[in-house]
Amino acid sequence: MVDPDYRPYSADHLFEPTLVSRESAVGAQQLAGEASRPELENRVIHEVGPEGVRDIPFLEANPGWFDFVPRENRFFADWARSSAASVRIFDHWAFDIHDFEGPGQKREIGLIPRLLQMPTERLLGEEGVSVHRLVERTEAIDQKIGLAFAWFFFMTHGHWVDPDVGDIIADGLRAGRVRLPDHDAAVLLAWADRKYLF
Repeated sequence: MVDPDYRPYSADHLFEPTLVSRESAVGAQQLAGEASRPELENRVIHEVGPEGVRDIPFLEANPGWFDFVPRENRFFADWARSSAASVRIFDHWAFDIHDFEGPGQKREIGLIPRLLQMPTERLLGEEGVSVHRLVERTEAIDQKIGLAFAWFFFMTHGHWVDPDVGDIIADGLRAGRVRLPDHDAAVLLAWADRKYLF
């Protein structure tokens, strides 16, 4: 992603240091989410019920509104705080970046992670399979790929490792039936509480 006021003309130009603006960022345009925060804090929802119309502050009706973290940010943060962090993320993933703004729509910037090395088969959360067997199979994926906790990131992509596998292992962690390194367990449990998929 580049500054729209300083767009590169070629790949060589992108890596040219003179492309970077030396001006102060103070005058830069604010992000839309930041600009709308005061408006949302002051917004009121009119609820019509049996007692009549009642005004509810927007943030009371939507308490986690500003806690939302885009899945793209979570993917990189989860990598950084998991066992996978010992390896560069770009050694295993490429990213398909999109920047789209349709007529009358807000601008959408995002990415889709693309595996550089595919597992040999899918891992599904089949009914009746033991959590111990699933953990063994996730460890086999990690060994085959050569990356600790690789299965988790495959799961966020949603195709190679079924999200049900994450739920089953998270339930096993909570029940004390299986163990993962503490930092990996924290990442998985946070995902199970608030899922994201690509």
